[in-house]
Amino acid sequence: MSGLVEALKPASCYPHVVLVLGKGGVGKTTISIALARSLSRLGRTLLLSLDPAKHLAKYLGVIGEGPTEVSENLHVQQVSVEREVEAVTSRYAELLRELLPSLSVYNLEGVTDVVRYTPGVEEEVFLRALARVFRSSYSYVVVDTPPTGVALRTLALPNLYLVWLGKLIEVRERIVSLRYVIARTLGREVEVRDRALERLYEMRAEFQQLRDLLASHERTSYVIVATPEPLPMYELRESYNFLIKRLGNRPKLLVLNRVLPDGVARELGVLDLQRRSLEELASYGVRYAVVEHLGRPTESLADIEELEGRIRVF
Repeated sequence: MSGLVEALKPASCYPHVVLVLGKGGVGKTTISIALARSLSRLGRTLLLSLDPAKHLAKYLGVIGEGPTEVSENLHVQQVSVEREVEAVTSRYAELLRELLPSLSVYNLEGVTDVVRYTPGVEEEVFLRALARVFRSSYSYVVVDTPPTGVALRTLALPNLYLVWLGKLIEVRERIVSLRYVIARTLGREVEVRDRALERLYEMRAEFQQLRDLLASHERTSYVIVATPEPLPMYELRESYNFLIKRLGNRPKLLVLNRVLPDGVARELGVLDLQRRSLEELASYGVRYAVVEHLGRPTESLADIEELEGRIRVF
């Protein structure tokens, strides 16, 4: 297991966040637990699950929403998407009150419901969870992410929000400027402070900082997990290209999980596919790990401990 951590080479800028990406069902939770267990030997570590399937409960018996200490220096937490969605929609309803006071004459609860069911709200929840871990007191945070599509949309949000906020700020600055000119023309007292504009400035600064943290090699490491199958390998490729082109942060480690012994793979007719998958991982020029299949599904912490002895890092 030390090989996985050595491949990451986490910097001493804390907290160092490790995001584990990959298609649903490839073993992200298993790898996340193994990484967190290993990092906890170096410092205080949080394993945060954004996985809607809540596999942490299956492996570690985590109950509740707060961080739970499961062993020395290792805490785990499962994000409650439902509770976080409520919090996000409430914040946006308050922001709408500030930006558009006239909405108070309408049913604002209806607006809140629209926000709650708008596509992208779950990604917003996951993004805010990431923002919190960068402010945490842990030395290391391992994040078990949702499936690839949701995870990549979440990582793309800061840049998208910065574009939107830039346009909103332009509009609001024009409104404030026009209000100032009208007040001066009419000889009225001018209110210089605009709370809505100040909030937009604050939000822009928050998303700029989060974007920079996600792109920082010193603060964030990316691990992509796949199995030797066409679709998981395709999503590994997409994730790899996204991280380089959109974030400029090359993955630290690629993991090929559930690799069969050659004899078994030959009998099942998947040996060529498995070998091509291994060759592709080697072609990226980054560290990669091969995890031998247990021969059964991983269902407990004991299974993960056994799996740790079957990991080879190259």
